Amino acid sequence: MTTQSEYLEHIGLVIDTKGGHLKIALIGSGCSGCHNSLCMLGSSKAKEIDLVSNENSLHVGDEVLVKVNPTSGYKAVMLLYIFPFVLMMLALFLVANAGYSEGMAGLVSLFVLLPYFFIIYLFKKSLAGQCNFEVMKR
Repeated sequence: MTTQSEYLEHIGLVIDTKGGHLKIALIGSGCSGCHNSLCMLGSSKAKEIDLVSNENSLHVGDEVLVKVNPTSGYKAVMLLYIFPFVLMMLALFLVANAGYSEGMAGLVSLFVLLPYFFIIYLFKKSLAGQCNFEVMKR
């Protein structure tokens, strides 16, 4: 069983509820003790998340606590930051070593991201299902 301290927690505000979906604006105020530099929620701009929820007791304007298992966050970081970076560097290295100019190698390494993120876009619903958020009213 996962204890409460094993979750990443953020305070949020319900800004929309429609058809079993919640839109929550995450407020970075609870980030001072987190020490998770990859999260980026400590910035001044509020981040919004859309969640599928069967929670009927939440209404627009409710303050909530959003909890996510850190493993879900690590998967997202790998898919959205680490893998694309490795893919870019690999393409850059291969094209540069194939005898093409540095400019061409740089362009190819950037354009290799287009199909990668298109595939991520195609699978966004199945990927979103792998990230489990818990929402509790405060």
